[in-house]
Amino acid sequence: MTNSKPRLLTGDRPTGRLHLGHYVGSLENRVRLQHQYESFFIIADLHTLTTKPEPQYIKEIPTFIRETVLDYLAVGIDPDVSTIFVQSAIPETYQLNLLFEMLVTVPRLERMPTLKDMARDANIDSMPFGLLGYPVLQAVDILLPRAQVVPVGRDNQSHVELAREMARKFNNLYGEVFPEPDSIIGDVPLLVGTDGQSKMSKSVGNAIYLSDDAETVKQKVMNMYTDPKRLRATDPGTVEGNPVFIYHDAFNPSKAEVDDLKERYRAGKVGDVEVKQKLAVAINNFLEPIREKRAYFLAHPMIPNDVLANGIRRMQAEAKATMELVREKTGLSYSLDLFVDQVDIFGNEG
Repeated sequence: MTNSKPRLLTGDRPTGRLHLGHYVGSLENRVRLQHQYESFFIIADLHTLTTKPEPQYIKEIPTFIRETVLDYLAVGIDPDVSTIFVQSAIPETYQLNLLFEMLVTVPRLERMPTLKDMARDANIDSMPFGLLGYPVLQAVDILLPRAQVVPVGRDNQSHVELAREMARKFNNLYGEVFPEPDSIIGDVPLLVGTDGQSKMSKSVGNAIYLSDDAETVKQKVMNMYTDPKRLRATDPGTVEGNPVFIYHDAFNPSKAEVDDLKERYRAGKVGDVEVKQKLAVAINNFLEPIREKRAYFLAHPMIPNDVLANGIRRMQAEAKATMELVREKTGLSYSLDLFVDQVDIFGNEG
């Protein structure tokens, strides 16, 4: 797969099935960008260890990798133009991470604004070394395929900036290898959860998954949080910030229907039941093509298996080429030059 387009990298941690929040916040954009960029989509399983290193969570990773690949293919990620791979299947990830750790200071990492939030969300009282080094591993993810652009929300822009710093420091110290990646900054919408209290999240349990069946979607929608001050259908209701209408705006293609519901809701002329019923229909209509594709790939498991195997092979070749350049520029190729051809592995003289 030769390509003259700029390279892009983004991805997900395999911590569960993907949901509507992932679609609105990232997947929809990826489907569009994959035709503008040579796209690498990483399933970042090593990153799960930074907050969930316990055996019970590690056992779940293979299942979640499979679920992630199915969701990618179902929403329209095209393996003919994109590379899907698993982070831990690339040995050079560990090698470059060790080298990059030498190029950044602890105080610099402690200034990363997202780390404390991650520790808090994972109920971690004392920062583990692996979590502190999380941004370094992210820089490795970006720079190993020598990606030039990374789509991020504004809250994660600092991670791309660190990758730029590390590329610059490496290039200045050893010679040109890495591009300084640019952010594709979008005001990525954070889809509120069905509970109305926070963004949609697997861990909070307020998510509608891309793989949910129609009845499950209907049940979740009918239980959604709405205007707490509205006690009767005849009470005027608030549309702004109301999760049900946020979802209507995101997933109901009929603007006329949404405008009508909003007008009647504000006037106390429509109940929550009707508004939710129409939302359930809209979401199920949106998800049905995704569910159909997912069912096809589930029925033909060799397709997603081959997609992942081919993606891993492609990324392994890219990573090998990058590390050959790294060894050449740093001088670390001496480990090969001095010993491989002169002494065999059993210690006999060549």
